[in-house]
Amino acid sequence: MISAALDTVVTLHRLVENTEDATNDDFGPGLVAFLIVVALAIATFFLIRSMLTHINKVPPTFDPPAETNDEPPSADGSPES
Repeated sequence: MISAALDTVVTLHRLVENTEDATNDDFGPGLVAFLIVVALAIATFFLIRSMLTHINKVPPTFDPPAETNDEPPSADGSPES
């Protein structure tokens, strides 16, 4: 998606350079710069959304789960291994 947006910006920039009757007041670097800023804002939005998705998947703690001993102890009271 970002590549397509950048290709569009490059194409518009080439049109600006190749158009003889276009002046800075009609269609100039201001529009190209604006389109670049909009593309960066859209990319930032999707980056933040992706980061939040990944952050929400992180467990609340990294402590190993407590081991529970469901086996009954041996006759002498020590756990079997």
